[in-house]
Amino acid sequence: MPNKKKTYSEIDDIREDLDSLRNNVVELTKHIKKDTNRNSKLAYETALERLEELKTNGLTQVKNVEKHVKAKPSQSLAMAFAAGLAASFLLKRR
Repeated sequence: MPNKKKTYSEIDDIREDLDSLRNNVVELTKHIKKDTNRNSKLAYETALERLEELKTNGLTQVKNVEKHVKAKPSQSLAMAFAAGLAASFLLKRR
């Protein structure tokens, strides 16, 4: 007797659907990875630009403080003393 296997079209359809689903998941994973890499690179570049802006602004502020200290040394000394006194008072209360 020949060994005949019964094949059901529903099972074949399910196999095809599973294969299609597997392929779709693989493609989706590739797209997500690509988008994540692109977004990470964009975030990194934006952070570098912002850091450069902060560095530039910080240097400008330091130069402004230096100019103020040179122009009004006694006022700057009094302000530094007052700030130190206030910080000391606040730290004692803790």
